[in-house]
Formats: sequence, C-alpha cells, structure tokens
Amino acid sequence: MKIRIQKHLLIGVFSALLVLFFGAVVFSQVIRTPSEESGFQEYTSYEEMLQYLQDIQATSTEMLLSTFGKTIEGREQPYAIFSRPLVTRPQEATATGKPIVVLAANVHGGERTVRESLLMITRELATKGSDMNWLLDELIVIVVPSINPDGFVRATRGNSLGIDLNRDYMKLEQPAISNYVQNILLTWQPHIILDGHNGGAYPYNICYQGPANAASDQRITRLCDQEIFPFINSAMEKNGYKSWYYSGGDSLRWRGAPTDPRINTNYGGFINSFSILFESPRQDRDDGAKSGLVATRALLHYVAQNSEKVMMTVERARRETIEMGQNATGEIPVQITVGPKDYKVSYEIEIRRGGTIDPETGRRTGGTRELVQIIGADLMIEPVVTKSRPRPYAYLLEPRAYEAVEMLKRHKITIEVLQKDTEIDFEAYNMTGIEYRSEYDHPASVTVTFADETVKQTRTFPKGTYIIRTGQVMGRVAAHMLEPETNDNVVKWNAMDAMLPRMPRQSGERAGRTITAGVPVEQAQPQEPQPVIFPIFKIMTPVALPTKILKY
Repeated sequence: MKIRIQKHLLIGVFSALLVLFFGAVVFSQVIRTPSEESGFQEYTSYEEMLQYLQDIQATSTEMLLSTFGKTIEGREQPYAIFSRPLVTRPQEATATGKPIVVLAANVHGGERTVRESLLMITRELATKGSDMNWLLDELIVIVVPSINPDGFVRATRGNSLGIDLNRDYMKLEQPAISNYVQNILLTWQPHIILDGHNGGAYPYNICYQGPANAASDQRITRLCDQEIFPFINSAMEKNGYKSWYYSGGDSLRWRGAPTDPRINTNYGGFINSFSILFESPRQDRDDGAKSGLVATRALLHYVAQNSEKVMMTVERARRETIEMGQNATGEIPVQITVGPKDYKVSYEIEIRRGGTIDPETGRRTGGTRELVQIIGADLMIEPVVTKSRPRPYAYLLEPRAYEAVEMLKRHKITIEVLQKDTEIDFEAYNMTGIEYRSEYDHPASVTVTFADETVKQTRTFPKGTYIIRTGQVMGRVAAHMLEPETNDNVVKWNAMDAMLPRMPRQSGERAGRTITAGVPVEQAQPQEPQPVIFPIFKIMTPVALPTKILKY
C-alpha cells in the first residue's frame, strides 16, 4: 500500500509538472514580436521592443531583464541575461565555467533585420523545453537587441547626432557605445560577441566575418574560418538559406571587412573575444529575420558543442596578452593591409546585364539579373603587417597628457601614477611630419610620421607621470592606442592636440594641410625637417617603479 501511494504521488507530481511545463511552452510561444504579427511588414518599434522583452521575462525564471545605459536622447538600452542556474552578476557567470555569449545588433540604427532575429531568439531562450533553452545547460547568453535606439527611431545609420557608432569603439565618445563597451563587453567579458548589421551581397542571406586585424590573436580568427563559419553554412543550407563572407566580390576576388579596431568586430578581437559579424543582405524582411535566427541558433549550437575549445582559445589569448606585455616580447602591428588567403574559394555573385548606366553616378538601371558561380577566386581577408614596432614593457605619458589618459580610462585600462621623481631609461620616436584631415566625425584627425630609428635616452620623469603597462588583459588595446603610428590612437583622435606643433591656417583654409615637425608652416617647404621627440615614451624592459594605480 505504501509503495502504491508513493507511485500515485509520483504520477501526480509528474502530471502537474507536465501541465506547468507545456503551459509555459504554449504561453511563451504565443508571445510574438510585433514584426511577426505584421507578417514582417513592419519592424518592432522601440516601445514595442521594451514591452515585448518585459512580457517574455514574465514567463521565465531563467531570464533577467535590465538596462545598461541611456542614449543621448534618454532612451534606455535594454539587455537580457539567460542562464541556468540564474546568474545575476559577472562573477557568478565566470564561476559557472560556461562560455559567455553576447548577441547584439542595431549599432547602425537603420539596420534592423538581425535585431528582429534577436528578439525572436529571446523568446526561444526563455521557452522551457525549446532547443535554445536546453543550451542554457552549457551557455550563458546576453542579448542586446538595440545598441542604438536613437538611430533606430530615425531609421538612420548614425545616432541622433548623425555619428556612426560603429566607428567609435576606440574613441568611446558617444554614450550609447561607451555604455555598451563598459557595461556589457568589459564587465561581462564574453567569449563570443555577435554584432548584427544589414549589408553584404546577394544571393546570401547572412554574410559573416571574424576579427580582421593582425594585432588580435589569430587563433581566434582561424577557428572562425575553419570551424564556426562552416558550421553556420551547414545549418543555413539545411534550412534553405545561404551564407558566406562579408562583403562582396567579382570574378577575381571576394573582399572582406575593414581592419580598423574602431569597428566592433575588430575591437572584440583586441579584447580577446570571438567577435563575429553578421550582415543581412538585401532580401525579403521575413527571409532576413528568419535566416538571421537560423544563423544565430547555429552559432549558439557550435559554442555549446565546443565550449571547452572556445573557452581555452579565449583564455589562452588573454593569458598570452598579459605575458607578452610583462616580458616585453613580440611586435605590435602598426600598419596593416589585407591580402588573399593561401587557398582559393568559390562563391556566387549577381551580374546585371543590359539596361543603362548613369554617366554621373555609374549606376545601372533596367536590364536583367543573373547569378554566376565564381570558381578559384581569391578571398581577401588575410591581414598583412607592413610595419611593426617592438612591444614595450610600459608606456610613459607626461602629467599634461590627461586627455589621452581619459581616453584610456574609458576602456578600463589599468593606469599607474609615478609617486616620486624617477630616473628612467626610455625609447621614443623622432617626429618628422604631421597631417590634419577630416575623417568620420572628426574635422581634423591627426596623422604623425616618424623616423624609423628610435631615440634612446635617460630622463628624470616627475611625480605624477602616467605609467601604462602592456602586461594586462587590455594590453592589445593599450598598445594600439599608444603607438602613434596606428590608425586608432590617442594622437589621431585629438587627445594629444595640446602637445603637438600647431599648424597655422590661412583665412578660410580647411583641414588637410601637412606641416613638417618643428618648422613654421610658411617655412615648411624650403627647410629641412627638424625632428622632435614625440611625447609618448616607451620602457622596453621590465623595471620596478614607485607607482600607485590611478583610481577612477
């Protein structure tokens, strides 16, 4: 009798659990995005997105919903955390020993397709018994559906000021991006970062790429190319979709993404994460959202199935970043181009035949379109270092370089301050020229040229001098920002203008002139350059110094 009662109790409990289980599944499934409700004729509005996320959160004990900041216009930037067991802070996430995945989109406000994909996968992650929900046994997933809501409501690429936020990852001048970098990327320290956009080339439904800069750990990029992207291709093909590299090609070569660290995909590599670009090319809205969903599911499946490999690759990159700086070993790429991979590829391109070409714009209208299979072409995504500099143990900045220090602080880079006047051996660059020109939202970005040979000196640096060691997890970012020959440094983005030679301008003259260092502008042509020591100093070997960490 006792056994029978226990049996009936177990059956009753199991039946109740089934009711709760399937009830939760049905309840979650009926909550659809407004875009889905419209048959993908409309995008989910900002206000609808907030309500949708709250409605989904109310169905799940494995989802936390919060915001990571506000935009210039005061719009909240939401994010959701999915985990089992539930984690509430980064330390708890790290303690689980699981990979941390950030799924983000809409840094370009008018690029909204992958945003819809992420809203749909939010529901799947929250739905008990779903394929995505089961992955929470292996992963922690953070969803950031809209980095740039101010741009979204305008359907513009930039934010409310018209600034391209996907060119602000090194400057971190715009609140929406600094919020995302500081409160998501540098706080949660994800192993995987997905960045969703609209772009790429027909006939592909998703175009992808990993970190493209040579200064990031190349094992991360290789794993993307050799395993992650083929895995996504297979999943896409099974669902009737196509995927291939960003951005487009012709009969000879397929072009890749830019290498600038100011772009999310490359910045993610600099912070030692798998940073993966998803671009949704021109297609019907429903195909775009659904194919983005399939590709995102595939990415999560790959990470869940290969969690140890993913985490080991990232942890090794982070550890070696610290070791390279502490031992002052290796080279820092300061000038990079791209070349072909050491193998040939095949892909499809769209050819338009006939029609007319506008002589002013070069655009073709009318005619017919057809797909052409290209075989044995070059894949132009291999970063090629054309100039490098030895990695120092640390950089020195004078106390007056406070604007450069503020820029470093935005990246949570560890900065120390000299506690007394100290004699230090250093190397520095001889500056030979300087150019001001307009670039993105900067009317007078700075490009400085130097002699190849460095100056080696000993000098007493005063109390208050800033010390930035390269032996830290943010060492790749710190080195790139403090090497003045890179394309995303504290000099280029005007954080050291007060310490550079001034360039007088004639009345009405625009940016873009060049001045020889140390020579007045009216004498620059007839006189020989007079090099000056540039005020970023390098300590080339480990040395003990009397410092304290700068608190901020």
